[in-house]
Amino acid sequence: MTAEALIESAIRLNVTNKVWVAGDTWSLNEKLPKEKGIRNIGTVLGVSQPVVAIPGFNDFIYSSKSWNDCENAGQKFCNEFCNSSSLSAEDIVFIDPSFSFPVYSAVHSVANALHNVLQCGVGKCNSNITVYPHMVPSSQCSRECPKGYAKRQNGIHKCCFACEICPNGTFVNSTGKWCVNCKDTEWSAEGSTSCSLRVVEYIPFTDIGAILIMCGAWSFIGLTIATSVLLAINYNTPVVRSAGGPMCFLILSCLTLSSLSVFFYFDKPTECFCILRSLPFILFYSVCLACFVVRSFQIVCIFKMAAKFPMLYKLVITCIFAPE
Repeated sequence: MTAEALIESAIRLNVTNKVWVAGDTWSLNEKLPKEKGIRNIGTVLGVSQPVVAIPGFNDFIYSSKSWNDCENAGQKFCNEFCNSSSLSAEDIVFIDPSFSFPVYSAVHSVANALHNVLQCGVGKCNSNITVYPHMVPSSQCSRECPKGYAKRQNGIHKCCFACEICPNGTFVNSTGKWCVNCKDTEWSAEGSTSCSLRVVEYIPFTDIGAILIMCGAWSFIGLTIATSVLLAINYNTPVVRSAGGPMCFLILSCLTLSSLSVFFYFDKPTECFCILRSLPFILFYSVCLACFVVRSFQIVCIFKMAAKFPMLYKLVITCIFAPE
């Protein structure tokens, strides 16, 4: 008994308050929901396979039905006898999709298996091979991906896919369908099946290399402080004033502060250490370079002024070196 006949009988016999489990043969039937009185028979639970549009199916049906050589029953089309002249193209296209897709999938699987057995290439197959039933046990569209590769589905068939290697920082999940990102505390190489915990490596303060670098930094800081004291003692001398005067103290202070960044490159890194190892050096060293540029510009301008404007040069020199 078909699904239509069963439901029509239930409606006619006034069968109500029942739970109906609809298989894939009639759960997607387009006529049954339009039957008058179907809402009174009870609850219908439909179970079916996923319905996927078959690429090129409608175009194939319309083109094949338009051929005159298949109008009469008994004539061949695609090496098969055609006796479906009583069906229109619309009847086939709008048929219940739960029937057409499984048939299409089965035919596609067998055709793909025959394609492999007959060693088919571009436009031709090996006609010298005799195909036996045991030679076509299954259809495998794509081979299984190696470890570390994810499957990217091609088309509507789940067995047809391309293998893509998972990049750095990801790993292929247990199903092999996609690459999953590692956590922030983990890492992975290309083509990994799992992530590994990151190992924090740093140079402790007690390391010999760290001690030598810090000693050099302290020596440099001590030298800049000593130079600053020496310039302060002799601040009113012509030598100090011609060297830049107050700008010299700014340059020495910036060199001292930028040198402090060295001490934050050692021991276990923290957010504070990561900021202090770069920010002071970039800030104060930039100020120091800017002072050098300004002072160099001043010296060049003074020498050019002495050659072209001697009177103005004498005035500037007098202002710079005039005793206070």
